[in-house]
Amino acid sequence: MVTMQFTVVERLNKETEELIAVAEPSFLQEKLSYVAEHQQEYIYVESPQFEALKMDAVVLEFDEAFEVPMALFGLRYQKKVSANLKQFLKDNLEKGLVSGAMFSGNEGIWEINISLNAMKNYDEAQTIEQTLEKLVAFVAEMVQAIEAK
Repeated sequence: MVTMQFTVVERLNKETEELIAVAEPSFLQEKLSYVAEHQQEYIYVESPQFEALKMDAVVLEFDEAFEVPMALFGLRYQKKVSANLKQFLKDNLEKGLVSGAMFSGNEGIWEINISLNAMKNYDEAQTIEQTLEKLVAFVAEMVQAIEAK
């Protein structure tokens, strides 16, 4: 697995979007359960690996309504990839868990929400960094599937 580089790691207040703290690199070694234990905040991350996959920054948060950890990000692809994108998500995420993709015409970007526990290799004991590495691997597969068709 490629060692990830992170250019921005921030903790922000969900309600006000105010910066709580710029996180130290060691913060990424926290367990993913951090988002469930700190539901009033979200984690904002930027990485060159995201850019290489046409991803915007990633937000990790806990969805209180569905009680699941989520990854939210934009994916810069045209609307015409809709069928391939949605089929990949359907085929590669556990059924019945909240995940989805919606095209934002205003921004010309796919808004992707993935319930992290819907991913086949999800482990609630994994670190935030391991979660991001698995997400990048998942998106890399998704991009391959989109571009192969």
